[in-house]
Amino acid sequence: MAITLGALPRLTTYSMRVVSAANDLRPAFGGPVQRLARKGSRFALDVTVPAMSATGCGIALIADLVRGETETIVAPVPDYVPGGLYGTPLVNGAGQLGSSLVVDGLPANAVVAKGKFLSVIIDGRRYLHMVTAQTTANGSGQATLPIWPMLRVATTDNAVVELATPMIEGFVAPGQDWSISRLRAVGVDFTVEERA
Repeated sequence: MAITLGALPRLTTYSMRVVSAANDLRPAFGGPVQRLARKGSRFALDVTVPAMSATGCGIALIADLVRGETETIVAPVPDYVPGGLYGTPLVNGAGQLGSSLVVDGLPANAVVAKGKFLSVIIDGRRYLHMVTAQTTANGSGQATLPIWPMLRVATTDNAVVELATPMIEGFVAPGQDWSISRLRAVGVDFTVEERA
């Protein structure tokens, strides 16, 4: 079972980055380079937590992060695109693959902004995606969202789509830095990277 991180201090900083599986095909005898999109691209979230009381959440966070090297961590993704009412979106149709996701359960005519993160829960595991073009739901609350990266597993019908509070699920990268000062304050730098 995944470890869900609690709320982090207000001054915590976040940085999203891409872990790309794309590669370049270079012709042996010259010619244009071709970029090949490959299944397996994903996101990583770098987090810096400022020094906080070890008796508060500090040391408990360290314990979760140590476990997170071998057990999956679930953490909220910063809301870079604030606002919006998203209802209770669900995947509309099993077996979807590729770079778009058909959903329903949005409010009628809801707008999903370009750059909005969403997570999809398939078979108990979250997959994080970004909407790549602004999309407006129809009057029935259905929309086809263009996403990156492409879907890594086939969808199940009515799988939950987390638009209001997207989450990243993955392992803590080895070698996170943490320290406890003489004042018993704990500071932490860590990365959660999605599983391929």
